[in-house]
Amino acid sequence: MQKENKTPDIIEEILNKESGVYGISGVSVDFRDIEAEAQAGGYHAQLSLDIFHDTVAAYITKCMVAMNGADVIIFTAGVGEKAPLSREEICKKLNIFGVKLDKQKNEVRGEEALISKDDSKIKVYVIPTNEELMIAQETMKKII
Repeated sequence: MQKENKTPDIIEEILNKESGVYGISGVSVDFRDIEAEAQAGGYHAQLSLDIFHDTVAAYITKCMVAMNGADVIIFTAGVGEKAPLSREEICKKLNIFGVKLDKQKNEVRGEEALISKDDSKIKVYVIPTNEELMIAQETMKKII
């Protein structure tokens, strides 16, 4: 902050709005834009997706270790329910645990579905969430 002569507000803006996948891709915070750029050959967009997929797979793995295994993996909310490519790439990294994704079933967007193959050791689902409803419910808990 001192070296760049930036205020705390500017640093907060940089960390919250210009970092993460946007900072790496240089494209957007919207995964649809990043995926489109990656498919068009954008190196940094693909790099940001690769890092995201690795990070999500690593977190799932950490949870599986903490729980001594898993029966189900659920993709939900924004990217989880609307990004078949990301789900596929994340599940590929979990093949070692017997996760087998059905490519055709995985094409679903925004609706509840089982997307793993019948012989997958861990079932994989997409379950949409109503984020606005969840926010409203949590807000009501704080008010009451």
